Amino acid sequence: KNDKEGYEKFWKEHSRILKLGYSDFVNHDKYIELLRYNSSSCNDSNELISLADYVSRLKEDQKEIFYLSGPNREAILSDPHLEIIKKKGLEVLFMYDPIDEFIVSSIRKYKDYEFKSVLNVDLKKLEKIKDVEEESKKFDELSRDDEKHLSSLLSQMKLILGDKVVDVRLSKRLVDSAACLVSEGDEMSAAMQKILKMTNQNVGSQKRIMEVNQNHSLVRNLLKVYKTNVDDDFIKQVTNQLYESSLLQEGNLDDPHELVKRINKLLEQSSEWYCKVKNIS
Repeated sequence: KNDKEGYEKFWKEHSRILKLGYSDFVNHDKYIELLRYNSSSCNDSNELISLADYVSRLKEDQKEIFYLSGPNREAILSDPHLEIIKKKGLEVLFMYDPIDEFIVSSIRKYKDYEFKSVLNVDLKKLEKIKDVEEESKKFDELSRDDEKHLSSLLSQMKLILGDKVVDVRLSKRLVDSAACLVSEGDEMSAAMQKILKMTNQNVGSQKRIMEVNQNHSLVRNLLKVYKTNVDDDFIKQVTNQLYESSLLQEGNLDDPHELVKRINKLLEQSSEWYCKVKNIS
């Protein structure tokens, strides 16, 4: 408290040992004040903040402490689930150490604010918080006919994926990405699932939903293809690619071979189209 720089240096050297104290419930209040994390408000990956720092910057109507796990700052900043949080201008704690997932599930809250993974945010609660960012690319509103076709397209995407997902639905959290996978309610996060898999623990089947961004160029073009030919193989390719890319991004794609094979095929097709558009012979 009195030597911020000194403590941050100490934390960086001994944080993994200090973090093991999360199960010391007797000294819970003292322990929680010792925690330090990088966050979306930090200038780089070296900067650290305390939970008290985070709470002091809460937005009006914000009742939760948001966090997101990942291997490094760059990976977390590119996570599609973060897009709605950025749009609202909310701060997110970045958790790089696998044990961090166990810490937040154990301590549950700081003062009156519960920890909430960005993966499981309540979108209705976020609606109360004003946007600080406008969408960079504007799309025309879909006509009623297009909305009906889009609904049918989502149903077909669900049929293509089968039991891999519970549902395919439109997203209210995506801004720049075409799709992402989300869990129902407060199910185990993708990061925790990955950790348990690494320790050979059976995590069972997780109910995942694929969300699709209707204001993304890929989805708009896919809709055009669907309206022309509902059985076009391109729809199947893109659906599987979006699903497996989402799994890959969260670190839970077990076998990347089909994904790589599909990417190579799409690249081959796009290279032919590119040569035609550019009149390259």
